[in-house]
Amino acid sequence: MKKLMIFACSLMAGVSAYAQDVLITQEGDVKKVYDVEVGPSTVFYKEADKADAPTLRIKKDDVIMIKRKDGTKYDLGNGAQPSSATSSTPSPAQAPSSQTASISAESKKRNDEIISQANDFNPEYVGTDTKKDCDRVFCIMGYGNGSQLVNDDLEIECFIGSSALTAAAARNSLVGALNNGDGGATFIDFSAYYSNPVFKLCLKNKTNRTLYVDLGNSFIMRNGVATAYYIPTSTSTSSSSSSGASVNLGAVAGAIGVGGALGTLAGGVNVGGGNTSGSVSTTFSQRVVAVPPMSVKELDNQLLFPDPYKYKACDGLYIDSSRPNNWVPAFSFATKADGNYMNGETHDFSEGTSPIKFAFLVSYSDTETCQNEKSLSFNLHLRRIVGFAKSSGYPKFICTKLPKVIPDFKKCTAFVGQVVEGVSKLLPKNDVFKRGDK
Repeated sequence: MKKLMIFACSLMAGVSAYAQDVLITQEGDVKKVYDVEVGPSTVFYKEADKADAPTLRIKKDDVIMIKRKDGTKYDLGNGAQPSSATSSTPSPAQAPSSQTASISAESKKRNDEIISQANDFNPEYVGTDTKKDCDRVFCIMGYGNGSQLVNDDLEIECFIGSSALTAAAARNSLVGALNNGDGGATFIDFSAYYSNPVFKLCLKNKTNRTLYVDLGNSFIMRNGVATAYYIPTSTSTSSSSSSGASVNLGAVAGAIGVGGALGTLAGGVNVGGGNTSGSVSTTFSQRVVAVPPMSVKELDNQLLFPDPYKYKACDGLYIDSSRPNNWVPAFSFATKADGNYMNGETHDFSEGTSPIKFAFLVSYSDTETCQNEKSLSFNLHLRRIVGFAKSSGYPKFICTKLPKVIPDFKKCTAFVGQVVEGVSKLLPKNDVFKRGDK
């Protein structure tokens, strides 16, 4: 191994003239590569400096060192230290060691208050039409055991709202825009519309120093699969045309629990590409975002239920995508024995029996290189459902009746769905999606 490392170091010195990254494996291979990204267990790279070049992968344990084209070297800790290695600042993508953030009694009290407010508040239904079948259901979320939204550095606020795109957007633009961090999508409460429900996290910096959020190690988990907030993208613009490329390194198979994320980065996917001519300038997406002292930073909106053509949160739910830019959760709660769900009817789920669950992990550091990262993590689950009638008029995702029958709806972290009782072939009456805990 010592001879291998000396050989690797000599090669490192010899390739410094090349304007590209270099990757050295345990077998002694020296690869000249581009666009290197280091995940928790996998290293991704390209062998050509092209937007449409395929993204390759290698196990992180099989890589000894990476040398960036700017000359910095990163030892991945899979071999002996090079005899002539120079110290360098680690990249955020190296998943640096984490440390526990301090939690004072005041922070713990504030954390308990936020969770209690969300889990103990049940808005009153004031409608008088309780003898009629409902068309909509108000889905109230609750925080799971061990959720931590506050420490001495940060406080996280979690909101759910409707996200709207322009009418000119294509059918797949919603997934593309929201899942790839399009800040142009408008976030609104459910006073008018309930389509395209999204999460919005607001990070409040409680300190007098700048905090740096590592989006590559910050995740949202839906239905047992986690996705990173960071989507590595680059956009190239020329004097005559432009092209874009995106590599999704976010899909993580595994689970998020309190205190960390466990899993393996899945394969990247390339999209986009095009011809360019003339002078070209390239802009890269930002992995690390700064939260200035005593200020608030909003992270990009995240769809509760992504691509409706592939995603299934639970049995008894599907996504109505009959309108290209307005995707709506649709539920079937009833069984033949239970009958249809009624306006004002309310049922509860425990954390264990809830059919819909989400989890979040936010990683941050005191340094821009994200050394010694700290984290906050919390879980959300569907804890209560309340039936109500649809608004009159068209389109069907208008939700103007909600404020009239559940006036305190804004005090809840919740979303709205359609209720389909056996009229859709996609959602026959079933015994799987129970109304609540028996």
